[in-house]
Amino acid sequence: MGSFRRLVLLTLAITPSGALSPGPLSASAVAIGGFLGPLGGVLIALGHTIVELPYAAGLYKFMGSMRAVIEKVRIPMNVFIVAFLLYFSYLLFKDSIGVLEGRVGTLSGSFSVSGSLEAVAVGVALTGFNAYFLAWWLTVGYPLIEESSKLGVKGFTAMYISHVWMDYAWLTVLAAGGGAARIMGETPYAILLAILAFILLAFAFKIAADTLKVVRRGLKLGKL
Repeated sequence: MGSFRRLVLLTLAITPSGALSPGPLSASAVAIGGFLGPLGGVLIALGHTIVELPYAAGLYKFMGSMRAVIEKVRIPMNVFIVAFLLYFSYLLFKDSIGVLEGRVGTLSGSFSVSGSLEAVAVGVALTGFNAYFLAWWLTVGYPLIEESSKLGVKGFTAMYISHVWMDYAWLTVLAAGGGAARIMGETPYAILLAILAFILLAFAFKIAADTLKVVRRGLKLGKL
């Protein structure tokens, strides 16, 4: 029991560095929460889990080969998520202006997530094509994989449950905040949309800049 307790405490200590850090998934939870309330956060977390659980299990089994594969596809993954974030940001900006001008109501707009599958899909996309998330498990989160492997499948199960509940709790709280801002009225909601759009835009530019650095380094080394 002592080993399992240490593993759970280690997971609780390390997980916030990933689960609670600002990122596209967090910003999208707030935006989608404006449409679906706290449920939006749960659904985004579900999409996140759909990608994360098999990925973490794959690392548990095939750490070395998974690292090599991710490095090979890092650039196209980054290109996809930058495009996704830019489009997401554009829709939020458009709706923010529309709400302020009275052309778009708080219950309508270009960016709208009216169904559960759409929210889950956002969680899947912003997780599966996020090289930074994948890298977190290969670096900061790797001690969790390593320690859980010493305790077999039960160890991995205990670790993952101790980890994933934070994703659900945090994203649900953020989505609830988005829903509350929508209820407050048009101006606060328009401001929130603009802020989220800027946040997503900043993430897109950061990922694009990091990708350019990787490309330039690869060209210098003759790897691209």
